[in-house]
Amino acid sequence: MAASHLEVRRYGEGPPLVALHGFTLTGAQFEPLGTHLGRSILAPDLPGHGGTRVAPVDLSTTTAALALWLDGLDPPLPVLGYSMGGRIALSLALDRPDVVERLVVVSAGPGIADSFSRAMRIAEDSELAERIHRGGMQRFLDEWLSGPVTSTSSVAEAARLSDRAVREENSPAGLAAAISGLGQGAFPYLGDRLDELAMPLLTISGSRDERYSEQTEAMATAAPQGRHVVIEGTGHNVVLEAPGELADIVNQFLSEANG
Repeated sequence: MAASHLEVRRYGEGPPLVALHGFTLTGAQFEPLGTHLGRSILAPDLPGHGGTRVAPVDLSTTTAALALWLDGLDPPLPVLGYSMGGRIALSLALDRPDVVERLVVVSAGPGIADSFSRAMRIAEDSELAERIHRGGMQRFLDEWLSGPVTSTSSVAEAARLSDRAVREENSPAGLAAAISGLGQGAFPYLGDRLDELAMPLLTISGSRDERYSEQTEAMATAAPQGRHVVIEGTGHNVVLEAPGELADIVNQFLSEANG
C-alpha cells in the first residue's frame, strides 16, 4: 500500500505533530489548532474521509497505511487523536510503538469491553450507515450535529459553519464505510492492553462530556506513564470548542520530551 494513498494536510510551522481526526471530519479539523500550537500539524484524512483512498476501510488497513506513511518521515513522532482518531492513535501506538514518541488521546475510549454491547453497537453502526446512504450528507449532518454528544451548538457561528464545511467535504459512501469499518462496533477492545503502552500518554476530555471523561481518566490510570486533563466548560469536541487551551496543554506535554 503506497503512502500516497493518504491525503495529508499540513498546518503551522515548527516540530511535527501527527493529528488524527474524528468521524465525519477530515484533517482540516486541526487547522484552528495549528494557529495556536507553534508546531507543524500533519493531519491525514482517515480512510472513508476527505481525499484519502485506502481500501478496505478497516482498522488493520488504516493502521498499516498510517505506519507506512510515518516510516517515511522521521519517526518516532508525537501523535494526537480525537474521538475516532483517538482510538486509531491508541491502536497505532500499541501495534507500532516505534513510530509514536508520545500519545495524546482526546475524547476517546479504548473500545467496548462487553461482547454483547459491542454486537449491539455493530447493529447500530450498520443502521447508521444505511441512514447516511438513504438521506444524503445534508440530512445526515443536520442529525449528527444536533446529537447530545456531537452537537456544535455551543460554539460561535463562524466556527460552527467552518466545522460543517469541513464535514461537507466527505461523501455518504465514504462515511458509511467508515462507520462500518472504523466505528466502535468494529473496533477491538484495547482497555486490557493499556499496560503495554511504551510511551507517555496524555488523555484529555471536556468537563461536560461525562462519558468520555470517565473513560479517558481510566485509560490514563491504567497506562504506565499516563495522565488525564479536563478542560472546563467544554463538551466532546474540545478541538473545536477550545483550541487555544488545548494547544497550551499539548505544548506543555510535548515540551517534556525535550526537557
